[in-house]
Amino acid sequence: MTEVPRVRVTSEDLHGEAPVALRDSRTAYELAIDFSHPPERIAEALTEVIQEGVDSRRWTRRGTGEHQAADQEETTVRAAPHPEGRY
Repeated sequence: MTEVPRVRVTSEDLHGEAPVALRDSRTAYELAIDFSHPPERIAEALTEVIQEGVDSRRWTRRGTGEHQAADQEETTVRAAPHPEGRY
């Protein structure tokens, strides 16, 4: 069974380098936010980070949009016929 990544969001001092920083691995999504930046810049940086994850297809939704048909094909399994063939 595949381990589900853990999500962790923290408030960090990023020393003026960026309003947000992301570490994205197979086992964790770690998002650090430096609240010394203006809220508008933090929102902009969060949008950029999340959009990049979606655009690169690292982050996807199951059962919606272009992935819906593929997801249904992968998860739909036909039941075996009834042994007596009546149902």
